[in-house]
Amino acid sequence: MPAPSITHARGTTAGRAPADLRDVMRRYPTGVTVLSSGSAESAVAMTVNAFTSVSLDPPRVLVSVMKTARAHPVITASGRLGIHLLAAHQGDVARLFASREKPSGHTLGAYLDRSAEGHDVLPGALASLACEIEDTYSGGDHSLFLARVLHTTCTEEPQDALVFHQGRFTSAAAERS
Repeated sequence: MPAPSITHARGTTAGRAPADLRDVMRRYPTGVTVLSSGSAESAVAMTVNAFTSVSLDPPRVLVSVMKTARAHPVITASGRLGIHLLAAHQGDVARLFASREKPSGHTLGAYLDRSAEGHDVLPGALASLACEIEDTYSGGDHSLFLARVLHTTCTEEPQDALVFHQGRFTSAAAERS
């Protein structure tokens, strides 16, 4: 039996590898989160879809952040971050925190609440996780932050998740139909 062949509409060259990978990955639906870190004037937040659970026992998650992102040095310095899993109705929130005009410093406080334990909680999100960085790995132009989950907050009622697929925000329900 012959080996399967893989073709790309534009062809693949070494110089196009990042664009080709971006084109391939946009075909794979992912959940959408907002990452928050820092406090007071150093507080930052950004939209992230490179997030996954790693272990249930002990509870660990992994998030990938571009090394040139404004949040990167804040995460590294603080050693803590919040991950907020966005609900289907939060496309505007995802766009805001993906934009150059995303709030930071004291203005970020208008978008985040605090849990009774003092952790960031994004109102309307499906869940928020308070995490402490355990290890950082270099992954090319990104850092992979392995974090221990310290606390979780979930919504009471089930909701659909916000999904990024084919270069746009949609919902898990829309992807099922």
